Amino acid sequence: AIEKLKGTWDYVNGENFDEYLKEMGISWVIRQAAKVVKAEKMIISVNDNNRWTLKSESTFKNTVYEFTPGIEFDETRADGAVVKVSVKF
Repeated sequence: AIEKLKGTWDYVNGENFDEYLKEMGISWVIRQAAKVVKAEKMIISVNDNNRWTLKSESTFKNTVYEFTPGIEFDETRADGAVVKVSVKF
């Protein structure tokens, strides 16, 4: 089933995304930019230890994430803040 997730995924819609960003403390300027930036997510690989590699490309920032679902890791947001992230399926 994991193999079917590999590939490229386009961000289409984010209902209440602005409200979510506001609750996260994201500034008005960054929230406005987030409305127009279109991101493409690519699931590159999943290894035998369930370690995922995901690449996010947008007109604003390109990032590679490596994570194991359920294990917290640090991420640097577009506004420079470092936050704890945990991916769960």
